[in-house]
Amino acid sequence: MQIRQGHAGDEALVAQVLEAAAASLRAKGRLIWGPSEINEAAVRDQVKAGMYHIGFDGEGLAGVFRIQWEDQDFWPEMTQADAAYVHKLAVPPHRQGRGIPQVLLAHACTLARKQGRRYLRLDCMGGQPGLRNVYESFGFQHHSEKQMGEHVFDRFELDLAAPALSSRA
Repeated sequence: MQIRQGHAGDEALVAQVLEAAAASLRAKGRLIWGPSEINEAAVRDQVKAGMYHIGFDGEGLAGVFRIQWEDQDFWPEMTQADAAYVHKLAVPPHRQGRGIPQVLLAHACTLARKQGRRYLRLDCMGGQPGLRNVYESFGFQHHSEKQMGEHVFDRFELDLAAPALSSRA
């Protein structure tokens, strides 16, 4: 898989993956992101800033994720300079179940290490056993829960210096 940093003009690609993943989950009765969070206008500035990374393989568009170098919303009590934060990791529904999230997460690990970060952190809406399994099977540890408004989020952390990680990323 080839993964590249998004740039101006990639908003439609990013929104396409995010909207398809969200629609698939919504059809199963699970809310992950609202339409106003993932449309082209919503992701435009983050794509232009190079925060999104886009994966392609022989079948085309494989997935996206956003990486941030701080996250005061979900991790305000943590030292920000020692971690990278992954958000909006998504794979088109017809491509799910093929290990694509693991490839994207491995790339996020590489990016974090290049920036001298010790941890990779992410979160997801609570009560998502499938997502939790993806993260924990990659090596993330459940860190804590965070209440934000009426929603509870599970927070996960991966120690990039842990020996077992070297075989994954």
